[in-house]
Amino acid sequence: MSIEVDIPKELEFKIKANKELNALVKRRIERQISTDIKNDVFISMICDDLLKDSELEEKDIDQIDHKIKRGIAEKLQWKLL
Repeated sequence: MSIEVDIPKELEFKIKANKELNALVKRRIERQISTDIKNDVFISMICDDLLKDSELEEKDIDQIDHKIKRGIAEKLQWKLL
């Protein structure tokens, strides 16, 4: 998978000029993205777990589930597809 990251031009030139710095920045970005994704999945799983024993009907649960996740996504500034 490939992800494009925008950084200020002056930093981009410095990073491109130094292979060790380039590798370090790449690893740091990959680690941060991985951590963010793990946290996002964890939050989603918590929401699902909170709703699993509900006595509401499935359609009600789906509506509440979507509203909660949409609210979380907006607060965390996630982009919804």
